[in-house]
Amino acid sequence: MQPATIEHAKSLVTIAGWIGSLVFFFIAVSTYLRGEKWKRAEFLANEMKGFFAAPRVQRTLFLIDWGSRELQLMEDRTGDESRVVVTRQLQTMALRPHILIEGSGSDSEVFSVDPSGSDTGFSQPEAAIRDCYDAFLDGLERFANYIKTGLTDVPSLRPYIGYWIDDISSPTDNTDDAAWCAALLTYVSFYRFDGVLRLFDAFGKDIRPSSVTYTSFLKLMKNQTLASQLAATVNCPYPSVKP
Repeated sequence: MQPATIEHAKSLVTIAGWIGSLVFFFIAVSTYLRGEKWKRAEFLANEMKGFFAAPRVQRTLFLIDWGSRELQLMEDRTGDESRVVVTRQLQTMALRPHILIEGSGSDSEVFSVDPSGSDTGFSQPEAAIRDCYDAFLDGLERFANYIKTGLTDVPSLRPYIGYWIDDISSPTDNTDDAAWCAALLTYVSFYRFDGVLRLFDAFGKDIRPSSVTYTSFLKLMKNQTLASQLAATVNCPYPSVKP
């Protein structure tokens, strides 16, 4: 065999080796990425299973979905005593920032619960509704952090929570629904659920007090005094209405 032929054969062997190494490398990377994708999907599925299994979250989903619904709302009671007919109006009043409630003071952790249901504190059903939404919003905060750290992304989350994101932020012609949405979005901003704001941003929904979405809900409210009060608690430039 001629020396040139030998050198040519060696070159072909070297090239073949490089090609084989590259093929192996790409196979290894592809396998790793598939494994990582599967692990993320499994992680998210487990997180969602726990989230939707939480009793307070389950009640919140009913609260979001229904304008009027009888729910087993009161955790410290049993039987019929635990059940409350929850309306949009009741939810709206429950989600008011505590500083709008006479006698509640300035500390959100010590606002009063008034069993009589007067204006000196939140009624017990209202306090229970707030507890439910806190659990729901805490979960959304967690999902926002997962997006921020790269553990998941919007396309992966959408099948699980996209419906609820849309339901909360979509336009409505119903005045009671608008009041509830305005109160809920006020609650999110007032109590600094900043991760929830980021999560809605990621879904293409701006729900901040400066957004068109927020002000459109305020404008539809029958009670414009309450609308202006809600806006004032989150520094939204909305026309003031005297009580």
